[in-house]
Amino acid sequence: MNTRSLWSALTAAVLLIPSFAARPAKSNVLVLDHVTVIDVAGGVARTDQTVVITGDSITAIAASGSLAAPKGAKIINARGKFLIPGLWDMHTHVAGVFAAPAWARQVLLPLLVASGITGIRDMGGDLDALESWRREISAGALLGPQIVAGGPMLLPPRRPTAAPAPTKPEELAVATPEEAREAVRRLRERGADFIKVIDVPRDAYFAIAEESRKDGITFVGHVPSDVTAVEASNSGQKSIEHIFYSSLAFDCSSQGDAMRQKLRLARVKHDAQAIGDIRDEANRTFSTEKAAALWQIFRKNGTWVTPTLFAIRANAHHLEDSATDSLLAYLPASLRKDLAPARNPTQHDRDTAAWWLRQFENDSKLTGEMHRAGVQLLAGSDSLDSYVFVGASLHQELQQLVAAGLTPREALAAATNSPAEFFGRNDLGSVAAGKRADLVLLDADPLSDISNTQKISAVVLSGKYLSRAYLDDLLAKARAAAAAVPVEEKK
Repeated sequence: MNTRSLWSALTAAVLLIPSFAARPAKSNVLVLDHVTVIDVAGGVARTDQTVVITGDSITAIAASGSLAAPKGAKIINARGKFLIPGLWDMHTHVAGVFAAPAWARQVLLPLLVASGITGIRDMGGDLDALESWRREISAGALLGPQIVAGGPMLLPPRRPTAAPAPTKPEELAVATPEEAREAVRRLRERGADFIKVIDVPRDAYFAIAEESRKDGITFVGHVPSDVTAVEASNSGQKSIEHIFYSSLAFDCSSQGDAMRQKLRLARVKHDAQAIGDIRDEANRTFSTEKAAALWQIFRKNGTWVTPTLFAIRANAHHLEDSATDSLLAYLPASLRKDLAPARNPTQHDRDTAAWWLRQFENDSKLTGEMHRAGVQLLAGSDSLDSYVFVGASLHQELQQLVAAGLTPREALAAATNSPAEFFGRNDLGSVAAGKRADLVLLDADPLSDISNTQKISAVVLSGKYLSRAYLDDLLAKARAAAAAVPVEEKK
């Protein structure tokens, strides 16, 4: 398309945007000039480009100097900057578990945006709160990322106690196949985007799989302890969450069946030491042949895996992690106290951290094995789990994926191109004309060093340019909002 016809098309697009007399006239066109565009799929950095954004969409990309800026456009000189698609955190908990919706709305949503995360898949939370946030974000009344939500996690009933725990909006207990099917139907009717399973009973798990296929809704989550990863993949589970919590080491063990039986007996006895030892043994008995067969099944069935490496690493390294203090400032005081690492760790604390380090090293090994075998991976942080802080943890997950064997481009794809493919959405995942204008402007090249995703100069959210100063103000307000939460509020 020549320059004249290109700008004619852009002008026509602008004229189609409705006007609102009650609002002051503002340009609806944003131009990022002289920017380096990162083509994540191709692994190419296209230098000195002009990116034109009209409304909430990218409408043109061309070599700088080849286009005349539309009249009244907001022009940003982005020379020396690098433009990537907005990041997706494919495993979060921001409206439940540790994050109470009452304060998370004011603290965690702006923290995500300031971290360049323009989309999240919430893997277990208060569906009413998440739906409310989505409506506000869509209406422009709330600043936040796109949210894909499953609502409450399906898990087994808690063991009876003298004082039963109160029902949590992020949890839905199922004990029988009938309850499992009803839970799937109820969540679909409530607007859940997918079904998330935890360690449900075996017959309930297969009922969830069957009902999900029948109702046309995706189901994802952990692989329950009495279901194998092969069975989960063959049942249509679209993504397996966590290598560790889904016990993939048992599926890759030469003695996997025996290890699972030992684990069941240890759990019946509530023998924590035996459980830990059995997991170590499963790691030590890794079988290349069994792992290769499993990866082949994942590829055949289109089963994705979200490794959540950093969440396991955090358990291993939190005693010496110097970054924790500054990140704790984004949490209410009561939660800050609960999640702060021990200042005077005992030998038990150190032994526990060493055990988690062994699990992390095994997870990292299996991630590399899967990647080399062509299994599709997603980047997810598991925030807000213990020591896994919203925003920063996704960038740390990308670094762990690179350490496990992915290239920076491949790790970046796990948070951009791959989520778009997973969701079947052609409006996400790349910097291209026709795509949604959710973008991150970086001060350094992420293809040369994945840690450069943290060097955020600005964020473009649904076409709106959020400068570094604006993002810093968001962070300051988030810290203030966290500090203002009453101490009595508990997780």
